Amino acid sequence: MRATRRLDLPAIERALREVQGRFAELSRHFTEPRDPFTDEVLHNVVEGYALIDDYVARGVDLFDLQQLNLMLEINATVLCGSDPARRREFAQHLAATEAHFFNNVEGGIKDLYNWYCSYRSDSIWKRAAGVYVRILSKPQLFIEGNNRTGSLIVSYLLMRAGLPPFVLTLDNAEGYFNPSSVIRNSAKHGVKALYELPKIKKKYAAFLEAKAPEPDQFFLGCTALPVHRGGH
Repeated sequence: MRATRRLDLPAIERALREVQGRFAELSRHFTEPRDPFTDEVLHNVVEGYALIDDYVARGVDLFDLQQLNLMLEINATVLCGSDPARRREFAQHLAATEAHFFNNVEGGIKDLYNWYCSYRSDSIWKRAAGVYVRILSKPQLFIEGNNRTGSLIVSYLLMRAGLPPFVLTLDNAEGYFNPSSVIRNSAKHGVKALYELPKIKKKYAAFLEAKAPEPDQFFLGCTALPVHRGGH
């Protein structure tokens, strides 16, 4: 048996609402304008945390070839939540995102999967940061919602390693949004990327580790589950 920590979703929501309440003030220190942090965005992100919490609890390996498509569900959740009516409204966009995800040669899931396989031996901080950089740099993995989806996948990876998730807080907002702007404006291929992206990954890994929350800040108690035999 292994013990898995379940997320304290109300605590995550409280942290996000603190950021939401001071978003206008915080955004004065952002290098690029950001979309408003609406109640709908917040609600969908919390639903995204519930989803990755379920993935981790069930031992789902998002980087197993048979499970890669589950990343699409994370993206769909941050964009339109889990409500069936909203999903129907977004049906055309979700279909386009799926085609982009699987068929984009330079920035689709094949690129991310190959990168991940090449760096499996990296520390969890570098691996999580590298995945975020790979999702967010041009061309991006998803049509929309790459920041939120990427951060949830980072959280999933950290949780699989027994670490707390990344959650946007007053303390880390500037350190999250400004590097994200740099990453979004960086290409994942080409000569410049060969020396630029490793530096960005290293800095973002250091940020994730330095700003990691206290072990119990966003976790509930332990629940015993069968050992998952798949790799990380």
